[in-house]
Amino acid sequence: MLPDLTDRTVLVTGANAGLGYWATEQLAARGARVLLACRSASRAAAAVAAVRERVPGARLDVLSLDVADLASVAACAAAVDVGLDAVLCNAGVTETRGRQTTADGFELMMGGNALGHVALVAALLDRLRPGGRVVTVGSIAHRWSPLDPADLQAERGFRSFRQYGRSKTAAMAFAFELDRRFRAVGRDALALAAHPGFALDSSTPQRSGVNEVAVPLRVVAQPARAFAQGKDAGAWPLVHACVGDGVRGGEYWGPGGWQEMTGRPAPSRARAHVRDEVAGARFVAAAERATGVRLGL
Repeated sequence: MLPDLTDRTVLVTGANAGLGYWATEQLAARGARVLLACRSASRAAAAVAAVRERVPGARLDVLSLDVADLASVAACAAAVDVGLDAVLCNAGVTETRGRQTTADGFELMMGGNALGHVALVAALLDRLRPGGRVVTVGSIAHRWSPLDPADLQAERGFRSFRQYGRSKTAAMAFAFELDRRFRAVGRDALALAAHPGFALDSSTPQRSGVNEVAVPLRVVAQPARAFAQGKDAGAWPLVHACVGDGVRGGEYWGPGGWQEMTGRPAPSRARAHVRDEVAGARFVAAAERATGVRLGL
């Protein structure tokens, strides 16, 4: 059960669909003000309408954000004129067919899932309130995807699933390194990671304009409920990491059920390679060089 959130403000990237939408609805239902940072204005409007249909009076504001474009990241951060209690780094890119690049020339998954959020968080640190949290969305895929520091951009060889896993490893490594830096300078803030388990659109409740899956596909997907859950359930660990009680910096939250695929939020175990202090510091240094930002910690 979440606490009353009427005094909290949370920025959610990629808030118009999937996990980001459900995190927004769940936060708004407990009274939080939510800043929906979205790439598509029309999809953001649909998400706002869907939330307000179920949470009348929901406090929602839309910001324009494309995490795969550093100019958009900077503009979004500049538009935030309120103190933040949490930043949920959720937006990103799933597997792509062939190597693609961002507006700034980064490999698309690494740029969208990790580098863009590093730049966004760096620009928002001065608006993070005391006790504030930075939460990055990780993935079970990090387990078999250690970073290759010499080839973060997959220029030597591209395999979609491997690069997706590495981009999520990078996002998690950033969270753990950021928390170490908070501790080192005595900053009253937390950074941590969370993952949704195995969450499927076909097992997710309908939301007009946001999640509309045909009935036949839902019927076909029924057997998957034995080892998967909907995006609504998958969002709970992310939301808990942002605002729940009993959360500490450097933790990794996910579903507490079988193989961390389903279930209620619970602490998860991140693999050693994603917590490695040397690897984390190297990634953040590489991200700072690539994006031209500095964490200032």
